[in-house]
Amino acid sequence: MANFEAPKIILDNDTSPKREDSLNTIKAYSGKVSQFLDDVNAGRELQWKDRKFEQTSQCMLTQVVNRVLTIRDSVLVIHGPVGCSQGSYGYRELYRNVPLQLQRPRFQLNILSTNLTEGDIVFGGEKKLKLAIETAVERYNPKSIIIAASCASGIMGDDIEGVVESIQPNIEARIIPIHCEGFRSEISQSGFDATAHAVVKYLVKPPKRKQKDLVNIIAPFSVTWADRVEFTRLFDKVGLRPRFIPDFATTEELMEISEAAVTAPTCPSYGLYLQAALKEKFGVPYFREPAPLGLTNTKEWFRQIAKHTGKEREIESLIAEEEAYVLPKLEEFKKEFKGVDASVFVSAGQARAVFIPKFVVELGMKIAGVNTLELDPYIATELQAVYDQVGDFEIHASDIQPFEQSHMLEKMKPDLYTGCPFMGLYKREGGHVRNHSYRSDFSIQSQQFSFRGILNYGNVIQRALKNPSLNKTLRAKRPRPYKDWWYEQEDVLKYANE
Repeated sequence: MANFEAPKIILDNDTSPKREDSLNTIKAYSGKVSQFLDDVNAGRELQWKDRKFEQTSQCMLTQVVNRVLTIRDSVLVIHGPVGCSQGSYGYRELYRNVPLQLQRPRFQLNILSTNLTEGDIVFGGEKKLKLAIETAVERYNPKSIIIAASCASGIMGDDIEGVVESIQPNIEARIIPIHCEGFRSEISQSGFDATAHAVVKYLVKPPKRKQKDLVNIIAPFSVTWADRVEFTRLFDKVGLRPRFIPDFATTEELMEISEAAVTAPTCPSYGLYLQAALKEKFGVPYFREPAPLGLTNTKEWFRQIAKHTGKEREIESLIAEEEAYVLPKLEEFKKEFKGVDASVFVSAGQARAVFIPKFVVELGMKIAGVNTLELDPYIATELQAVYDQVGDFEIHASDIQPFEQSHMLEKMKPDLYTGCPFMGLYKREGGHVRNHSYRSDFSIQSQQFSFRGILNYGNVIQRALKNPSLNKTLRAKRPRPYKDWWYEQEDVLKYANE
């Protein structure tokens, strides 16, 4: 298997490299998983690194905004036209949906826009940025001010670091400039790395002491509130404290993440750069895989944490307790699914894309294919393990291209399509069920990480297969979303390079 190299961390730079360069990430691929593994192992250039046509896409700035605005005592300044701020306050309503009794902190999401205009594009927006920072201090008295750069400010060439350097000595709030200009990278997940770079460079402090019971958990948008509650329950049992990054942390808590015993992943795609940066600058150990999905992965995840916290005995006891609860119920699922002739198409982020196929096959079903937002070569090791267990299957990277997903589903006609809110298919086709929820979801079924999450995921599949009437009706009564000629094309990537 090809050796994986962590992204190079140079914190003296203004920002992180884009993922096309640092990880050789691609966002357009279609073929058998066996071919993908052969390409990676042989060191061949992966096909379709860029798209010439996209029906839709994601923005680096959006990837940044939906995470950092939850830092409770901060102000987010979006340095761009006011349109770049649209939707930001929608997150406030999402998060306020979580009941306070589920440990959701009280918060006020403070967001400002520099409201760049056509005139500013010509003459520059640095004065407006300085005014926005001064307004943030005067109006909110924050502990930190986060600047999210837009395409407009990047094209103008505003010296954001110069503005920060001129103001920082005069205010107590830490200023954190994040370069998330949408045009900078074809891979919107580069925004994760840009955020991590800025947080470690400008906010995190050198450790005063090491806290052996503190574990950093880098939580992407797909780690739901119900997952957070469950992680906290499990960590309490073994005498550890999880610190979710950046979710609802205070500025001071983020300053202290250098003092953690270890940084644990929930999604390697989201957290890899931050883990590597904390290791590079402050020596915080980390492990890249696995994500805590399913029994096997979760056991290994906790055992990796135990190595760095000295909690081996407590964690082995926790594993035994959780297995005693989960295994009998998992066997009931297997008995119920035994003999079910069903195929499943998985559309998910990379962590779930390698977990769900194994779980589906364990339940006695078949994998039709897998779709991801992007493909990083480092996933090859985990995909090899999946391939060894379940055999060959189609793999497709589309970065939210609903017309390509619709083509794949029409060709494969799976019994169940399991997707997530981000993957871009806007119409139910066949049996359609979400495999995870947004960050603010506190419902039981949205808790799919850790030991008991596998049971909740099994329940989702069970309900979809037992009651397919709505999906069947929608498929029968509603026309296909695209014209027939599109479904007659042999190559799902026909327009990727045209």
